[in-house]
Amino acid sequence: MGKAGTVFGLIGIILGAGGIAFGFFNMNSQNNNLTQSIVVGIWDGLAVNLDFTPHNSNDDWLIEFEFNKLNNTDYISVSNNNTRITLLKTGWYRIQLSMFLNYLDPDTQYYIKLLKDGLTEGHIHFYETETSSTASSYYYIDSSEFVYSDGTNYIEINGFSYTDNSFSIGSDIYNQFKIEYIAT
Repeated sequence: MGKAGTVFGLIGIILGAGGIAFGFFNMNSQNNNLTQSIVVGIWDGLAVNLDFTPHNSNDDWLIEFEFNKLNNTDYISVSNNNTRITLLKTGWYRIQLSMFLNYLDPDTQYYIKLLKDGLTEGHIHFYETETSSTASSYYYIDSSEFVYSDGTNYIEINGFSYTDNSFSIGSDIYNQFKIEYIAT
């Protein structure tokens, strides 16, 4: 390749690099409205709470949130013996639950439900144990759910089984509850 070819090759490389840089900066300047989340609550301990009707039996209870690590009172308010969380800002929230369930019986269905204003909003998790007597008596959940609030709604997390079989929450080293506000 002669001098002219080398010069044209260098010009091509420079123009190519400039085009890549232009594309990068253009892409970044147009992504300023991406969704981001703000962590507004974290609890590292969870317990079974049987204090509130109709969720007051060993097969139908509310989760009590313990060992609070973060509670942003601009976004959430906790009440009802730490079983009810009011979502104070209008918008979407992501509910993340990691939890260890204990004392599960064979051939049984177990539900962890997200309640909004006392009604089932969604199922955070559903688990059906095996029918054999060798079925595991424990199970680990790591799941999330999105919920919309008008700024006055409250949520609760409900443990439920249709078969009157009692079950509970395992050791806190496996449990965490987190709430994020989804901002745009």
